[in-house]
Amino acid sequence: MRTLRTLETRVLGYAIERVDERDHLGTVRASWYEVLSPELGNVIGSCAGRAEAERIVIRRELEQARRALPLNASVKAA
Repeated sequence: MRTLRTLETRVLGYAIERVDERDHLGTVRASWYEVLSPELGNVIGSCAGRAEAERIVIRRELEQARRALPLNASVKAA
C-alpha cells in the first residue's frame, strides 16, 4: 500500500491534508484527514471527514484561548 497526501486547506495556520491509501493498482482503499500543527507540522489529529478536521482546529484554538484568559486577566488586575 502507498499513501498520497493532498493539502485540502489551511485553517488558522493549521494544514488539513487528505490522506488516500492506494493499492498496487492505484485504487483508493481508504481515505482520512489529518490536521497538522502550524508550528512544527506534527499531526495533532485525524478523522474521517474535512468538517471534523476543521472542528479539531477550532477546539484546539478555543482551548488555547481559554488557558490564556486567566493569565491575561491577572496581568490587567495587577
